Amino acid sequence: MDPPRLGSAHRILSALDTDEQVLRFVEAITSDVASIQSELLQQILADNADVAYFHRHGLFGVPSAEDFHSRLPLISYQDIELDVARIASGDEDGHAKILSGTSGGRQKLFPKLSDYDPEFLVLNRVARAALNRQGPFNTGKSLHFIYVRNPEVTPGGVKLSSGLSGYFTSPAFRNRKIDPATSYTSPDQVLQCVDYIQANYCHLLCGLVQRDQVVSVGSVFASTFVRSLKSLKCQWRDICQDIAEGAVNSRIVTSLPVRNAVNAILRPDIELADAIRKECCGGNWRGIVRRLWPEARLVQTIITGTMQQYVSIIDMLTDGLPIASSLYASSECSSLGVNLDPVCPPSEVLYTLFPCFAYFEFLPLENRLSAPDEDQGQEERSFVSCDNLVKLADVKVGDEYELVLTTKAGLYRYRVGDILKVVKFHNDAPQFAFVRRAGVLLSVDMDKTDELELHKAVTQAWNRHQEHSEIRLVDYTSRVDLSSQPGHYIIYWEAFPDPQILELDVCCFELEESLSVVYRRNRREGSVGPLEIKLVRQGTFDKIMDHVVQNGGASYGQYKTPRCAKDPKVVSILESSVIAKGQARYMQTST
Repeated sequence: MDPPRLGSAHRILSALDTDEQVLRFVEAITSDVASIQSELLQQILADNADVAYFHRHGLFGVPSAEDFHSRLPLISYQDIELDVARIASGDEDGHAKILSGTSGGRQKLFPKLSDYDPEFLVLNRVARAALNRQGPFNTGKSLHFIYVRNPEVTPGGVKLSSGLSGYFTSPAFRNRKIDPATSYTSPDQVLQCVDYIQANYCHLLCGLVQRDQVVSVGSVFASTFVRSLKSLKCQWRDICQDIAEGAVNSRIVTSLPVRNAVNAILRPDIELADAIRKECCGGNWRGIVRRLWPEARLVQTIITGTMQQYVSIIDMLTDGLPIASSLYASSECSSLGVNLDPVCPPSEVLYTLFPCFAYFEFLPLENRLSAPDEDQGQEERSFVSCDNLVKLADVKVGDEYELVLTTKAGLYRYRVGDILKVVKFHNDAPQFAFVRRAGVLLSVDMDKTDELELHKAVTQAWNRHQEHSEIRLVDYTSRVDLSSQPGHYIIYWEAFPDPQILELDVCCFELEESLSVVYRRNRREGSVGPLEIKLVRQGTFDKIMDHVVQNGGASYGQYKTPRCAKDPKVVSILESSVIAKGQARYMQTST
Protein backbone atom coordinates (compact mmCIF):
# COMPACT_ATOMS: atom_id res chain seq x y z
CA MET A 1 0.00 0.00 0.00
CA ASP A 2 1.38 3.40 -0.97
CA PRO A 3 1.32 6.13 1.70
CA PRO A 4 -1.23 8.95 1.34
CA ARG A 5 -0.03 12.19 -0.24
CA LEU A 6 -1.83 14.25 2.40
CA GLY A 7 -3.26 13.61 5.83
CA SER A 8 -1.71 13.17 9.25
CA ALA A 9 1.97 12.42 9.54
CA HIS A 10 1.02 9.38 11.65
CA ARG A 11 -0.84 7.88 8.68
CA ILE A 12 2.01 8.63 6.30
CA LEU A 13 4.62 7.24 8.68
CA SER A 14 2.72 4.00 9.22
CA ALA A 15 2.97 3.27 5.50
CA LEU A 16 6.72 3.86 5.25
CA ASP A 17 8.11 0.47 6.30
CA THR A 18 10.64 -0.14 3.54
CA ASP A 19 13.01 2.07 1.59
CA GLU A 20 11.11 1.15 -1.56
CA GLN A 21 7.86 2.50 -0.07
CA VAL A 22 9.63 5.66 1.04
CA LEU A 23 11.06 6.32 -2.40
CA ARG A 24 7.66 5.69 -4.05
CA PHE A 25 6.20 8.23 -1.63
CA VAL A 26 8.86 10.77 -2.68
CA GLU A 27 8.11 10.18 -6.37
CA ALA A 28 4.36 10.59 -5.76
CA ILE A 29 4.55 13.89 -3.86
CA THR A 30 7.13 15.42 -6.21
CA SER A 31 5.14 14.53 -9.35
CA ASP A 32 2.00 16.51 -8.58
CA VAL A 33 3.22 19.50 -6.58
CA ALA A 34 0.62 22.07 -7.70
CA SER A 35 -2.45 19.99 -6.81
CA ILE A 36 -0.98 18.79 -3.48
CA GLN A 37 -0.20 22.38 -2.50
CA SER A 38 -3.71 23.48 -3.49
CA GLU A 39 -5.31 20.69 -1.46
CA LEU A 40 -3.09 21.43 1.52
CA LEU A 41 -3.97 25.13 1.52
CA GLN A 42 -7.69 24.31 1.48
CA GLN A 43 -7.13 21.90 4.37
CA ILE A 44 -5.24 24.54 6.40
CA LEU A 45 -7.96 27.14 5.78
CA ALA A 46 -10.71 24.73 6.76
CA ASP A 47 -8.94 23.53 9.91
CA ASN A 48 -8.27 27.10 11.05
CA ALA A 49 -11.59 28.67 10.00
CA ASP A 50 -12.87 31.58 12.07
CA VAL A 51 -9.66 32.24 13.99
CA ALA A 52 -9.24 35.81 15.21
CA TYR A 53 -6.37 36.47 12.81
CA PHE A 54 -8.64 35.75 9.81
CA HIS A 55 -11.36 38.00 11.23
CA ARG A 56 -8.82 40.80 11.58
CA HIS A 57 -8.34 40.67 7.82
CA GLY A 58 -12.01 40.40 6.91
CA LEU A 59 -12.15 36.61 6.45
CA PHE A 60 -15.03 34.67 8.04
CA GLY A 61 -16.01 31.04 7.86
CA VAL A 62 -13.74 28.93 5.64
CA PRO A 63 -11.80 31.35 3.43
CA SER A 64 -11.28 30.52 -0.21
CA ALA A 65 -7.80 30.29 -1.71
CA GLU A 66 -8.56 33.47 -3.64
CA ASP A 67 -9.43 35.34 -0.44
CA PHE A 68 -6.30 33.99 1.23
CA HIS A 69 -4.09 35.29 -1.57
CA SER A 70 -5.80 38.66 -1.89
CA ARG A 71 -6.41 39.57 1.76
CA LEU A 72 -3.65 38.13 3.94
CA PRO A 73 -0.42 40.18 4.06
CA LEU A 74 3.17 39.04 4.30
CA ILE A 75 4.24 39.02 7.94
CA SER A 76 7.40 38.75 10.03
CA TYR A 77 7.78 37.89 13.70
CA GLN A 78 6.97 41.36 15.03
CA ASP A 79 3.54 41.15 13.38
CA ILE A 80 2.51 38.05 15.33
CA GLU A 81 4.40 38.54 18.58
CA LEU A 82 1.29 39.67 20.48
CA ASP A 83 -0.75 36.79 19.06
CA VAL A 84 1.88 34.29 20.12
CA ALA A 85 2.03 35.86 23.58
CA ARG A 86 -1.75 35.44 23.83
CA ILE A 87 -1.48 31.74 22.94
CA ALA A 88 1.33 31.37 25.48
CA SER A 89 -0.95 32.86 28.12
CA GLY A 90 -3.31 29.91 27.65
CA ASP A 91 -5.67 31.13 24.92
CA GLU A 92 -6.34 28.13 22.65
CA ASP A 93 -7.65 30.15 19.71
CA GLY A 94 -6.10 29.03 16.45
CA HIS A 95 -5.78 25.37 17.57
CA ALA A 96 -2.17 25.89 18.68
CA LYS A 97 -1.81 24.64 22.25
CA ILE A 98 1.95 24.08 22.49
CA LEU A 99 4.74 26.48 21.60
CA SER A 100 8.15 25.68 20.23
CA GLY A 101 10.98 28.02 21.19
CA THR A 102 14.00 28.86 19.11
CA SER A 103 16.87 31.31 19.23
CA GLY A 104 17.69 33.73 16.46
CA GLY A 105 19.52 36.44 18.31
CA ARG A 106 16.59 36.45 20.73
CA GLN A 107 14.06 33.87 21.72
CA LYS A 108 11.10 33.44 19.40
CA LEU A 109 8.02 31.33 20.02
CA PHE A 110 5.95 29.52 17.42
CA PRO A 111 2.72 27.52 17.56
CA LYS A 112 3.15 23.77 17.42
CA LEU A 113 0.64 21.01 16.70
CA SER A 114 0.73 17.29 17.44
CA ASP A 115 1.87 16.55 13.87
CA TYR A 116 5.11 18.52 14.29
CA ASP A 117 7.19 15.64 15.67
CA PRO A 118 5.77 12.83 13.48
CA GLU A 119 6.43 14.99 10.41
CA PHE A 120 10.06 15.27 11.47
CA LEU A 121 10.16 11.47 11.76
CA VAL A 122 8.85 11.24 8.19
CA LEU A 123 11.58 13.64 7.08
CA ASN A 124 14.24 11.51 8.80
CA ARG A 125 12.81 8.33 7.29
CA VAL A 126 13.02 9.82 3.79
CA ALA A 127 16.56 11.04 4.45
CA ARG A 128 17.59 7.55 5.55
CA ALA A 129 16.12 5.96 2.43
CA ALA A 130 17.90 8.48 0.21
CA LEU A 131 21.15 7.74 2.03
CA ASN A 132 20.75 3.96 1.80
CA ARG A 133 20.26 4.30 -1.95
CA GLN A 134 23.76 5.81 -2.24
CA GLY A 135 25.84 3.42 -0.17
CA PRO A 136 26.09 0.79 2.58
CA PHE A 137 25.07 3.09 5.41
CA ASN A 138 22.26 0.94 6.85
CA THR A 139 24.28 -1.86 8.42
CA GLY A 140 25.72 -0.29 11.56
CA LYS A 141 25.19 2.18 14.38
CA SER A 142 25.38 5.96 14.51
CA LEU A 143 27.28 7.98 17.09
CA HIS A 144 25.00 11.00 17.09
CA PHE A 145 25.54 13.88 19.51
CA ILE A 146 22.01 14.78 20.60
CA TYR A 147 21.33 17.31 23.35
CA VAL A 148 18.04 18.42 24.89
CA ARG A 149 16.92 20.77 27.61
CA ASN A 150 14.07 20.79 30.08
CA PRO A 151 10.84 22.30 28.77
CA GLU A 152 9.55 25.46 30.36
CA VAL A 153 5.95 26.22 31.28
CA THR A 154 4.50 29.67 30.65
CA PRO A 155 2.41 31.44 33.33
CA GLY A 156 -0.61 30.35 31.28
CA GLY A 157 0.36 26.70 31.67
CA VAL A 158 1.56 26.20 28.08
CA LYS A 159 4.53 23.87 27.60
CA LEU A 160 7.49 25.49 25.89
CA SER A 161 10.47 23.69 24.35
CA SER A 162 12.96 24.11 21.56
CA GLY A 163 12.05 22.33 18.35
CA LEU A 164 14.77 19.69 18.63
CA SER A 165 14.36 19.15 22.38
CA GLY A 166 10.64 18.71 21.86
CA TYR A 167 11.23 16.18 19.09
CA PHE A 168 13.82 14.05 20.88
CA THR A 169 11.66 13.86 24.02
CA SER A 170 8.34 13.40 22.18
CA PRO A 171 6.21 10.23 22.13
CA ALA A 172 6.84 10.06 18.38
CA PHE A 173 10.57 9.69 19.00
CA ARG A 174 10.33 7.53 22.12
CA ASN A 175 7.96 5.11 20.35
CA ARG A 176 9.90 4.99 17.09
CA LYS A 177 10.77 1.65 15.54
CA ILE A 178 14.24 0.67 16.73
CA ASP A 179 16.50 -1.76 14.93
CA PRO A 180 19.34 -2.69 17.36
CA ALA A 181 21.72 -3.08 14.42
CA THR A 182 21.11 0.44 13.08
CA SER A 183 20.30 2.42 16.22
CA TYR A 184 22.19 5.15 18.04
CA THR A 185 25.18 4.09 20.13
CA SER A 186 23.74 6.03 23.10
CA PRO A 187 20.71 4.69 24.97
CA ASP A 188 17.62 6.90 25.10
CA GLN A 189 18.44 7.92 28.67
CA VAL A 190 21.54 9.65 27.29
CA LEU A 191 19.74 11.09 24.25
CA GLN A 192 17.19 12.67 26.61
CA CYS A 193 19.61 13.79 29.32
CA VAL A 194 19.16 17.52 29.97
CA ASP A 195 22.67 18.03 31.36
CA TYR A 196 25.00 18.83 28.45
CA ILE A 197 28.25 17.79 30.17
CA GLN A 198 26.91 14.41 31.24
CA ALA A 199 25.28 13.78 27.86
CA ASN A 200 28.42 14.73 25.93
CA TYR A 201 30.62 12.47 28.07
CA CYS A 202 28.25 9.53 27.72
CA HIS A 203 27.89 9.98 23.94
CA LEU A 204 31.67 9.71 23.58
CA LEU A 205 31.95 6.80 26.03
CA CYS A 206 29.12 4.79 24.45
CA GLY A 207 30.39 5.51 20.97
CA LEU A 208 33.91 4.35 21.83
CA VAL A 209 32.93 1.08 23.51
CA GLN A 210 30.90 0.22 20.39
CA ARG A 211 33.38 1.71 17.96
CA ASP A 212 33.60 -1.33 15.68
CA GLN A 213 29.85 -1.04 15.01
CA VAL A 214 29.84 2.70 14.24
CA VAL A 215 29.32 3.44 10.53
CA SER A 216 28.30 7.10 10.89
CA VAL A 217 28.96 9.99 13.25
CA GLY A 218 27.27 13.35 13.48
CA SER A 219 24.90 15.81 15.07
CA VAL A 220 22.02 17.91 13.81
CA PHE A 221 24.27 20.94 13.23
CA ALA A 222 27.95 20.96 12.30
CA SER A 223 28.81 23.37 15.13
CA THR A 224 27.50 20.88 17.71
CA PHE A 225 29.45 18.04 16.10
CA VAL A 226 32.72 19.98 16.21
CA ARG A 227 32.24 21.07 19.81
CA SER A 228 31.38 17.53 20.89
CA LEU A 229 34.53 16.09 19.34
CA LYS A 230 36.73 18.88 20.71
CA SER A 231 35.66 17.93 24.24
CA LEU A 232 37.44 14.60 23.76
CA LYS A 233 40.70 16.51 24.15
CA CYS A 234 39.89 17.07 27.83
CA GLN A 235 37.93 13.89 28.55
CA TRP A 236 39.82 11.00 26.97
CA ARG A 237 41.72 10.10 30.15
CA ASP A 238 38.52 9.67 32.19
CA ILE A 239 36.87 7.81 29.33
CA CYS A 240 39.78 5.38 29.03
CA GLN A 241 39.64 4.71 32.77
CA ASP A 242 35.88 4.01 32.59
CA ILE A 243 36.40 1.61 29.68
CA ALA A 244 39.20 -0.22 31.49
CA GLU A 245 37.10 -0.57 34.65
CA GLY A 246 33.81 -1.28 32.87
CA ALA A 247 31.87 1.35 34.84
CA VAL A 248 31.05 5.01 34.25
CA ASN A 249 32.57 7.60 36.58
CA SER A 250 29.88 8.58 39.09
CA ARG A 251 31.66 11.88 39.76
CA ILE A 252 31.09 12.92 36.13
CA VAL A 253 27.74 11.23 35.44
CA THR A 254 25.57 11.99 38.46
CA SER A 255 22.20 11.09 36.92
CA LEU A 256 21.35 7.59 38.16
CA PRO A 257 19.11 6.59 35.19
CA VAL A 258 21.78 7.74 32.74
CA ARG A 259 24.55 6.00 34.68
CA ASN A 260 22.61 2.74 34.89
CA ALA A 261 21.82 2.80 31.16
CA VAL A 262 25.47 3.39 30.24
CA ASN A 263 26.77 0.80 32.70
CA ALA A 264 24.49 -1.76 31.06
CA ILE A 265 26.59 -1.62 27.87
CA LEU A 266 30.03 -1.38 29.52
CA ARG A 267 32.39 -4.30 30.16
CA PRO A 268 35.98 -4.03 31.46
CA ASP A 269 38.20 -3.73 28.38
CA ILE A 270 41.80 -2.80 29.11
CA GLU A 271 42.90 -3.50 25.53
CA LEU A 272 40.36 -1.05 24.09
CA ALA A 273 41.25 1.59 26.71
CA ASP A 274 44.93 1.29 25.76
CA ALA A 275 44.12 1.61 22.04
CA ILE A 276 42.11 4.80 22.61
CA ARG A 277 44.78 6.19 24.93
CA LYS A 278 47.42 5.61 22.27
CA GLU A 279 45.45 7.63 19.69
CA CYS A 280 44.64 10.54 22.01
CA CYS A 281 47.80 11.01 24.07
CA GLY A 282 49.94 12.35 21.23
CA GLY A 283 47.78 15.41 20.64
CA ASN A 284 47.39 14.71 16.92
CA TRP A 285 43.73 15.39 16.13
CA ARG A 286 43.97 15.18 12.34
CA GLY A 287 41.87 12.18 11.30
CA ILE A 288 40.98 11.33 14.91
CA VAL A 289 37.51 10.17 13.86
CA ARG A 290 38.85 7.61 11.38
CA ARG A 291 41.39 6.37 13.92
CA LEU A 292 38.95 5.99 16.80
CA TRP A 293 36.03 4.74 14.67
CA PRO A 294 37.71 2.77 11.88
CA GLU A 295 34.41 1.55 10.37
CA ALA A 296 32.92 5.06 10.10
CA ARG A 297 31.99 5.87 6.51
CA LEU A 298 29.95 9.06 6.88
CA VAL A 299 29.36 12.27 8.83
CA GLN A 300 25.69 13.24 9.13
CA THR A 301 25.23 16.92 9.94
CA ILE A 302 23.80 20.11 8.45
CA ILE A 303 26.53 22.15 6.73
CA THR A 304 24.49 24.75 4.84
CA GLY A 305 24.06 28.39 5.81
CA THR A 306 26.12 29.44 8.82
CA MET A 307 27.32 25.84 9.18
CA GLN A 308 29.41 26.00 5.98
CA GLN A 309 32.47 27.29 7.76
CA TYR A 310 32.79 24.08 9.84
CA VAL A 311 33.44 21.94 6.77
CA SER A 312 37.20 22.56 6.90
CA ILE A 313 37.62 21.52 10.53
CA ILE A 314 35.32 18.52 10.04
CA ASP A 315 37.49 17.44 7.12
CA MET A 316 40.54 17.75 9.36
CA LEU A 317 39.02 15.80 12.26
CA THR A 318 37.60 13.05 10.02
CA ASP A 319 40.36 12.94 7.40
CA GLY A 320 37.88 13.76 4.67
CA LEU A 321 34.93 11.48 5.45
CA PRO A 322 31.95 12.36 3.20
CA ILE A 323 29.41 14.66 4.83
CA ALA A 324 25.68 14.09 4.37
CA SER A 325 23.69 17.30 4.90
CA SER A 326 20.31 15.62 4.66
CA LEU A 327 17.63 17.80 6.24
CA TYR A 328 16.09 21.22 5.79
CA ALA A 329 13.86 22.03 8.73
CA SER A 330 12.94 24.95 10.96
CA SER A 331 11.21 25.76 14.23
CA GLU A 332 8.40 27.44 12.29
CA CYS A 333 7.62 24.15 10.53
CA SER A 334 9.55 21.03 11.48
CA SER A 335 9.53 19.42 8.04
CA LEU A 336 10.52 21.45 5.00
CA GLY A 337 12.65 19.28 2.77
CA VAL A 338 15.30 16.62 2.20
CA ASN A 339 18.53 16.38 0.25
CA LEU A 340 17.80 13.50 -2.15
CA ASP A 341 21.50 13.26 -3.05
CA PRO A 342 22.92 13.38 0.49
CA VAL A 343 26.47 12.17 -0.24
CA CYS A 344 27.26 15.08 -2.54
CA PRO A 345 30.04 17.67 -2.16
CA PRO A 346 29.17 20.30 0.50
CA SER A 347 29.00 23.03 -2.16
CA GLU A 348 26.35 21.09 -4.12
CA VAL A 349 23.76 20.43 -1.40
CA LEU A 350 20.20 20.85 -2.70
CA TYR A 351 16.96 20.50 -0.76
CA THR A 352 13.68 19.27 -2.25
CA LEU A 353 10.75 20.86 -0.42
CA PHE A 354 7.91 18.50 0.49
CA PRO A 355 4.56 19.92 -0.68
CA CYS A 356 2.50 17.94 1.84
CA PHE A 357 3.62 19.55 5.14
CA ALA A 358 3.43 23.33 4.56
CA TYR A 359 2.12 25.74 1.95
CA PHE A 360 5.08 27.43 0.28
CA GLU A 361 5.27 30.79 -1.45
CA PHE A 362 8.34 32.64 -2.63
CA LEU A 363 9.18 36.33 -2.69
CA PRO A 364 11.48 37.07 -5.65
CA LEU A 365 14.69 38.62 -4.41
CA GLU A 366 14.28 41.75 -6.52
CA ASN A 367 10.90 42.39 -4.81
CA ARG A 368 12.28 42.30 -1.28
CA LEU A 369 12.18 45.88 -0.04
CA SER A 370 13.47 44.89 3.39
CA ALA A 371 14.54 41.87 5.35
CA PRO A 372 12.19 40.39 7.96
CA ASP A 373 12.70 41.27 11.61
CA GLU A 374 14.62 44.44 10.96
CA ASP A 375 13.94 47.36 13.29
CA GLN A 376 11.03 48.84 11.45
CA GLY A 377 7.38 49.45 12.21
CA GLN A 378 4.28 47.66 10.95
CA GLU A 379 3.53 50.48 8.53
CA GLU A 380 6.92 50.11 6.83
CA ARG A 381 6.70 46.31 6.66
CA SER A 382 3.24 46.45 5.11
CA PHE A 383 4.71 48.02 1.96
CA VAL A 384 6.18 44.64 0.95
CA SER A 385 3.78 43.55 -1.79
CA CYS A 386 2.20 40.10 -2.08
CA ASP A 387 1.43 40.61 -5.77
CA ASN A 388 4.61 39.01 -6.99
CA LEU A 389 4.66 35.98 -4.71
CA VAL A 390 5.39 32.78 -6.63
CA LYS A 391 3.93 29.35 -5.86
CA LEU A 392 6.12 26.30 -5.28
CA ALA A 393 5.41 24.76 -8.68
CA ASP A 394 6.03 28.05 -10.52
CA VAL A 395 9.52 29.07 -9.38
CA LYS A 396 12.17 29.38 -12.08
CA VAL A 397 15.61 27.80 -12.33
CA GLY A 398 18.36 30.30 -11.57
CA ASP A 399 16.16 32.70 -9.59
CA GLU A 400 16.58 33.47 -5.89
CA TYR A 401 13.66 33.83 -3.49
CA GLU A 402 12.86 34.44 0.15
CA LEU A 403 10.83 31.57 1.62
CA VAL A 404 7.30 32.38 2.82
CA LEU A 405 5.41 29.78 4.91
CA THR A 406 1.81 29.01 5.75
CA THR A 407 1.56 26.18 8.28
CA LYS A 408 -1.08 23.95 9.79
CA ALA A 409 -0.29 25.39 13.22
CA GLY A 410 -1.32 28.94 12.34
CA LEU A 411 1.45 30.87 10.62
CA TYR A 412 0.05 32.60 7.54
CA ARG A 413 2.40 33.97 4.87
CA TYR A 414 5.27 34.18 7.30
CA ARG A 415 8.65 35.39 6.03
CA VAL A 416 11.14 32.82 7.27
CA GLY A 417 14.17 34.88 6.21
CA ASP A 418 15.88 32.08 4.26
CA ILE A 419 17.14 33.00 0.79
CA LEU A 420 16.96 30.00 -1.58
CA LYS A 421 18.11 29.57 -5.17
CA VAL A 422 16.35 27.21 -7.59
CA VAL A 423 18.98 24.97 -9.20
CA LYS A 424 16.90 22.27 -10.89
CA PHE A 425 13.72 20.19 -10.56
CA HIS A 426 13.04 16.65 -9.40
CA ASN A 427 9.86 15.77 -11.29
CA ASP A 428 7.60 18.80 -10.57
CA ALA A 429 9.40 19.74 -7.35
CA PRO A 430 12.08 22.44 -7.38
CA GLN A 431 15.41 21.72 -5.73
CA PHE A 432 16.90 24.64 -3.83
CA ALA A 433 20.36 25.65 -2.71
CA PHE A 434 20.39 27.45 0.63
CA VAL A 435 22.04 30.82 -0.11
CA ARG A 436 21.92 32.74 3.16
CA ARG A 437 19.77 34.25 5.86
CA ALA A 438 18.20 37.58 4.91
CA GLY A 439 19.32 40.82 6.46
CA VAL A 440 22.38 42.98 6.92
CA LEU A 441 24.91 41.93 9.57
CA LEU A 442 27.38 44.82 9.48
CA SER A 443 27.05 48.42 8.35
CA VAL A 444 28.90 51.60 9.25
CA ASP A 445 28.12 53.95 6.38
CA MET A 446 26.73 52.98 2.96
CA ASP A 447 28.39 49.56 3.26
CA LYS A 448 26.02 46.67 3.93
CA THR A 449 27.68 43.31 4.58
CA ASP A 450 25.34 40.34 4.85
CA GLU A 451 25.97 36.88 6.25
CA LEU A 452 26.99 35.28 2.96
CA GLU A 453 29.39 38.07 2.02
CA LEU A 454 31.02 37.96 5.46
CA HIS A 455 31.35 34.17 5.28
CA LYS A 456 32.98 34.31 1.85
CA ALA A 457 35.37 37.06 2.94
CA VAL A 458 36.42 35.23 6.11
CA THR A 459 36.84 31.95 4.21
CA GLN A 460 38.86 33.52 1.40
CA ALA A 461 41.12 35.45 3.76
CA TRP A 462 41.71 32.42 5.96
CA ASN A 463 42.37 30.07 3.04
CA ARG A 464 44.83 32.44 1.36
CA HIS A 465 46.80 32.91 4.55
CA GLN A 466 46.60 29.35 5.91
CA GLU A 467 46.57 27.32 2.69
CA HIS A 468 49.44 25.05 3.75
CA SER A 469 48.94 25.20 7.51
CA GLU A 470 47.51 22.64 9.92
CA ILE A 471 45.65 25.39 11.78
CA ARG A 472 41.88 25.41 11.30
CA LEU A 473 39.33 28.14 11.94
CA VAL A 474 37.01 26.83 14.65
CA ASP A 475 34.46 29.65 14.66
CA TYR A 476 34.00 33.35 14.07
CA THR A 477 31.64 36.22 14.72
CA SER A 478 31.67 39.97 14.19
CA ARG A 479 30.37 43.33 15.31
CA VAL A 480 30.54 47.01 14.41
CA ASP A 481 32.50 49.24 16.79
CA LEU A 482 31.22 52.81 16.79
CA SER A 483 33.03 53.86 19.95
CA SER A 484 35.62 55.66 17.82
CA GLN A 485 35.19 57.53 14.56
CA PRO A 486 34.96 56.39 11.93
CA GLY A 487 33.33 53.15 12.99
CA HIS A 488 34.87 49.88 11.89
CA TYR A 489 34.27 46.12 11.71
CA ILE A 490 35.71 43.73 14.32
CA ILE A 491 36.01 40.05 13.40
CA TYR A 492 36.62 37.54 16.19
CA TRP A 493 38.42 34.28 15.30
CA GLU A 494 39.00 31.13 17.30
CA ALA A 495 41.60 28.79 15.79
CA PHE A 496 42.72 25.20 16.47
CA PRO A 497 45.13 23.75 17.46
CA ASP A 498 47.85 26.47 17.82
CA PRO A 499 47.00 29.92 16.46
CA GLN A 500 50.12 31.76 17.59
CA ILE A 501 51.73 31.88 14.14
CA LEU A 502 48.89 33.85 12.53
CA GLU A 503 49.89 37.15 10.90
CA LEU A 504 46.76 39.02 11.85
CA ASP A 505 47.62 42.33 10.14
CA VAL A 506 48.00 40.46 6.85
CA CYS A 507 44.74 38.59 7.49
CA CYS A 508 42.96 41.94 8.06
CA PHE A 509 44.18 43.29 4.75
CA GLU A 510 43.17 40.11 2.88
CA LEU A 511 39.74 40.04 4.53
CA GLU A 512 39.07 43.66 3.55
CA GLU A 513 40.12 42.89 -0.02
CA SER A 514 37.44 40.17 -0.08
CA LEU A 515 34.61 42.51 0.96
CA SER A 516 32.34 44.45 -1.38
CA VAL A 517 33.25 47.29 -3.72
CA VAL A 518 31.11 49.64 -1.61
CA TYR A 519 32.97 48.68 1.57
CA ARG A 520 36.36 49.20 -0.06
CA ARG A 521 35.27 52.56 -1.50
CA ASN A 522 34.09 53.71 1.94
CA ARG A 523 37.41 52.59 3.42
CA ARG A 524 39.38 54.60 0.86
CA GLU A 525 37.17 57.64 1.44
CA GLY A 526 37.59 57.32 5.22
CA SER A 527 33.93 56.83 6.19
CA VAL A 528 34.75 53.32 7.48
CA GLY A 529 37.75 52.67 9.71
CA PRO A 530 40.34 49.89 9.39
CA LEU A 531 39.00 46.40 10.07
CA GLU A 532 40.27 44.57 13.16
CA ILE A 533 40.69 40.82 13.70
CA LYS A 534 40.81 39.70 17.32
CA LEU A 535 42.01 36.19 18.07
CA VAL A 536 40.28 34.65 21.11
CA ARG A 537 41.51 31.77 23.23
CA GLN A 538 40.30 28.24 22.59
CA GLY A 539 36.93 27.51 24.19
CA THR A 540 35.59 31.07 23.86
CA PHE A 541 32.81 30.10 21.46
CA ASP A 542 31.88 27.24 23.80
CA LYS A 543 31.37 29.83 26.54
CA ILE A 544 29.19 31.85 24.18
CA MET A 545 27.13 28.74 23.40
CA ASP A 546 26.72 28.05 27.13
CA HIS A 547 25.54 31.62 27.73
CA VAL A 548 23.05 31.63 24.85
CA VAL A 549 21.62 28.21 25.72
CA GLN A 550 21.28 29.01 29.41
CA ASN A 551 19.62 32.36 28.74
CA GLY A 552 17.92 32.11 25.36
CA GLY A 553 15.74 29.00 25.43
CA ALA A 554 17.58 26.98 22.76
CA SER A 555 19.06 23.53 23.31
CA TYR A 556 22.70 22.74 22.64
CA GLY A 557 21.64 20.69 19.65
CA GLN A 558 19.75 23.63 18.14
CA TYR A 559 22.29 26.36 18.82
CA LYS A 560 23.82 28.34 15.95
CA THR A 561 26.67 30.81 16.46
CA PRO A 562 25.43 34.39 15.95
CA ARG A 563 27.48 35.86 13.12
CA CYS A 564 26.98 39.34 14.55
CA ALA A 565 27.52 39.76 18.30
CA LYS A 566 24.89 42.15 19.66
CA ASP A 567 24.30 40.71 23.14
CA PRO A 568 26.45 42.78 25.57
CA LYS A 569 27.30 39.64 27.53
CA VAL A 570 28.51 37.88 24.36
CA VAL A 571 30.65 40.93 23.51
CA SER A 572 32.03 40.86 27.04
CA ILE A 573 32.96 37.17 26.71
CA LEU A 574 34.70 37.87 23.42
CA GLU A 575 36.61 40.92 24.60
CA SER A 576 37.77 39.23 27.82
CA SER A 577 39.11 36.29 25.78
CA VAL A 578 41.24 38.22 23.25
CA ILE A 579 44.83 36.90 23.09
CA ALA A 580 46.04 38.73 19.99
CA LYS A 581 44.78 41.27 17.50
CA GLY A 582 45.64 42.86 14.21
CA GLN A 583 44.37 45.80 12.17
CA ALA A 584 44.31 46.68 8.49
CA ARG A 585 46.75 49.46 7.66
CA TYR A 586 45.71 50.72 4.26
CA MET A 587 43.29 50.07 1.41
CA GLN A 588 44.44 49.59 -2.18
CA THR A 589 43.19 52.17 -4.66
CA SER A 590 42.00 49.59 -7.19
CA THR A 591 38.48 48.22 -7.08
